[in-house]
Amino acid sequence: MQRTVLFKLAYFFLLFHFTIKYYHYNISKNLKINHYLENDHLFYNEEIKVTIEVENNSFLPILWLKFDEYLPGKLTTLEEQHLSYFKAGEKKEWTFSLKAKKRGLYKIGPLRWEMGDFLGYELTKGELKELEVYIYPKILNLEELGLASRLPFGKSKWPQPIYQDPYRTAGIREYQGSDRMNQIHWKASAKTGELKSRKNESTVSIDTALVLNMSQEDYGHKFLERKTELAVTATASIAYYLNRIGHSYKFMSNAVIEGENREAFNAYQAKITEGEVETELNSESEKDENSDSEAAANDKIANSSVSDAEDVEHDFDSYLKLPSGNGDGHLQQLLELLARVDISQADNFLNLLTDELDLAWGGTLIIFTEKDDSQLMQVVENLMRRGYNIKIMIMGDEVVHREFRYRFFTAPLSIHHLRKERDLHES
Repeated sequence: MQRTVLFKLAYFFLLFHFTIKYYHYNISKNLKINHYLENDHLFYNEEIKVTIEVENNSFLPILWLKFDEYLPGKLTTLEEQHLSYFKAGEKKEWTFSLKAKKRGLYKIGPLRWEMGDFLGYELTKGELKELEVYIYPKILNLEELGLASRLPFGKSKWPQPIYQDPYRTAGIREYQGSDRMNQIHWKASAKTGELKSRKNESTVSIDTALVLNMSQEDYGHKFLERKTELAVTATASIAYYLNRIGHSYKFMSNAVIEGENREAFNAYQAKITEGEVETELNSESEKDENSDSEAAANDKIANSSVSDAEDVEHDFDSYLKLPSGNGDGHLQQLLELLARVDISQADNFLNLLTDELDLAWGGTLIIFTEKDDSQLMQVVENLMRRGYNIKIMIMGDEVVHREFRYRFFTAPLSIHHLRKERDLHES
């Protein structure tokens, strides 16, 4: 106990220990690290810009700080790693770019960092959560797919005025005794002092369904990825065209969601359905707050959302379904879905057409598949008897039933051969 040198060494190491602890505590408390994407929804061939910001708000310098940003292997083979020194109050920024060369939902990160003192006595580590980025399928012009530049879709005038669209007002007319209360235009009546009624357009909106086949059994192993990617691209391209002309459409597929198990698949499908129902409910309520018929329709939609949520496990156990809708929000939801679809091992595409198809009479069914074999054509004949117009988009090497190949798009049944695979692999 009389050896003072040992006490001095003990005091020195104790002081050194608490000094280092304080240094790391102060730096960690005043260190700001962030990474973000300039845009998390991109189209094919666009650039993904990732920015990393590091700011030292402490009065102490950071002797060294290293961080690693993990990048998706399908987009790059690089791993961003940086080592740097920071003065007190210094801020640095790094930006790097990736190319959206393959559709999908990708994870950028996690961003892991660590810092230490000059002797390496202690390390402080941290991690930032992953960033998600959607890369949409490539969208081609209709001519690039071998189709006409304009397709006969949209709302058309109905020759008999007895069929009227209650949501499309063509003008105002004098009130008639046979008019219902929800036909009265209350604002115009209050302004003129006389009862006025709405004059509705006689229109018919033809329902359209896009049905995508992603079964490996139908495509075979030869050029499997090339054909399925063409099918996804064709689906996205026609959906983009329908959105541009203001036409509504629904989507169905036997595809699976990449990287998701069945429970997550069902939860994802439920989220899609509830989101679509909520959007439809909001759009309907904005059309006319005073309309009793619209209120009844909204109640029906709200009730259907509850039943859909309860029957998720049964209805969406094997198929992807996007309810009918239009607008940019609906298109974005479909593109996000198409970005994630993957090839299915199940041979269930014909079951999808026969058992799950819910389309109004006179609707148009656009089928994206590999070949027009006899089994598919037999199902198509049955669907035509139900009043559907069928358009089959073939991704395979040839069309079997050539008698339907050169028919107009307005024909009850037409087959179109899509042969633009090279467009999918341009750099």
